[in-house]
Amino acid sequence: MNIAEALLAADAGKIKEQAKEEIEITRLSKIFGEPFILQIQQIPAKRFKEIQSMAVTLDKKGKPSKVKPFEMQLMILCDGIANKDFDKREVLDHFKAATRKDLFQTLFNAGEIAGISEKITELCGFGDDAVKDKVDEVKN
Repeated sequence: MNIAEALLAADAGKIKEQAKEEIEITRLSKIFGEPFILQIQQIPAKRFKEIQSMAVTLDKKGKPSKVKPFEMQLMILCDGIANKDFDKREVLDHFKAATRKDLFQTLFNAGEIAGISEKITELCGFGDDAVKDKVDEVKN
């Protein structure tokens, strides 16, 4: 079967479906005395590119001069965490946070932010298993 035949035979709905996963933040589970579960989801490609662009400062010639990885990670969390509880005004007010981004900086430590961001980027197709190298397979 060639690629065109495979595409025509595919369920378009399944192809467009966003990858989702649940992860537990064990430190917060211990604090709250019950599982603290995040529903994370894939970020659409166009939005992911926008996030990358916002995390890079350009010099006068338009070339990247500074990357802000922590800012990028927080933006990935804002788009990739699907739980709507983080948008509730009473939750934001309780933690004196104006936005989800502020709340995430309060709730999660640096390692958790990096780990959650990494899990979300894996759902977006970044990772070792995202693309299989057919050349290596043919060589063997």
